[in-house]
Amino acid sequence: PDGTIGSCTACHTRHTASVAIARLPTTCGQCHMGPDHSQLEIFTESKHGLMFEAQRELLNLEADPRSLTTRDMFIPTCATCHMSGLNGLNVTHDTTERVSYWLFAEISEQRPHYVQAQETMKELCSECHVRSKIDEVYKEAEATVQSTNAKVKEAKEIVETLRQEGLLGNKPFATPLDFKYFDLWHYYGRTIKHGAFMGGQDFAQWHGAYPLFQHAVEIRHMAEELRKSH
Repeated sequence: PDGTIGSCTACHTRHTASVAIARLPTTCGQCHMGPDHSQLEIFTESKHGLMFEAQRELLNLEADPRSLTTRDMFIPTCATCHMSGLNGLNVTHDTTERVSYWLFAEISEQRPHYVQAQETMKELCSECHVRSKIDEVYKEAEATVQSTNAKVKEAKEIVETLRQEGLLGNKPFATPLDFKYFDLWHYYGRTIKHGAFMGGQDFAQWHGAYPLFQHAVEIRHMAEELRKSH
């Protein structure tokens, strides 16, 4: 409200100003969790999250960010990928700097700095992974974004047509169908896309694609029933 961008204490805590706490996935999970942006849950399910839980005591969470290496953090957390500078790479507090899509959006498009963001993230991934594997993951994730966009657009068209026909009214969230569509893209569409990029395939499939498909079928059925009743 006062115009500032953020608060240091949200991640580093008050008094201690701990870099170790800022590197914990659960710290990011203060906000990035739950059905509409389940990054913490997806990370926990991913191979990165599994390894972090098993080997966190071997990591140097207190390491100076200016000299952080893969010996300190040989398993990444949220901060490693989105903020840290491994082995001399650039450190940033702009968590969107390495993000190439508006994944949270109803229809996800490339961000304005798409090329640079993707290359910067891939450079960081290359500190642990071969480039061919990184490119493969990105190719599959981007295909998932496009297929999810297509499914959301189909449902969106049904809702917008009903509204144009005067069957839903102009007031938002006034009918069960409004909520059904909101859940489809805001919860399940986002979960599919985040799961694909973060290596959480159970979230991409059973917490994302399956309920999205179910909601799409229900929306079509509800639209048919609305037309019949009018």
